[in-house]
Amino acid sequence: MIFIFFCLVYLTATIEEWVIHKYLMHQLFHPQLKNLYKNHILHHKKTKKDFSIENNETEYICFEFLSVDGLVQLFVGFFINTSLFYILFRGYVSLFVISATIMTFLLVNIFVWNTCHSYIHNMDAFEICSAIGLPRKYIDEQNVYVKWSLNNHRAHHYYHDSNYNIVFPGADFLFGTHKTITGL
Repeated sequence: MIFIFFCLVYLTATIEEWVIHKYLMHQLFHPQLKNLYKNHILHHKKTKKDFSIENNETEYICFEFLSVDGLVQLFVGFFINTSLFYILFRGYVSLFVISATIMTFLLVNIFVWNTCHSYIHNMDAFEICSAIGLPRKYIDEQNVYVKWSLNNHRAHHYYHDSNYNIVFPGADFLFGTHKTITGL
């Protein structure tokens, strides 16, 4: 049962990442979320062909969960997911394991997002993301995951309508939105 639990948590993470990126960051889904949409579209507009950002602006590169917006997003994600998995696995998996797993997934998402997103945009997460990310010098581009993440995010900026998974691979393949580019 624990294996099924972890598989479903991962599946939920990849689908949630895809849905948030596709429908909340690339479409004006609801007026209350207009800043999320506006800032993400602005990020795309300021990204140059070499993936650096105009004027080396660091806005919209990091997930800053120490801000009000970041804390709200973190806790909403935590409570929704913890509640969902508690309902599904009550009696099989303890609330402590469920909540610890969900919080771990959320924090890993933030750490990996900050690390990879900064790196692809020629910045150092450790310097610009309140030290919530791996320093640039420790990133090995030959690592299979790093290679996938960098190529995937480059394709996202190249096509704009694909490759919504940045941290948790999966949903782009499930929903047919994964594309590759050659020659970059």
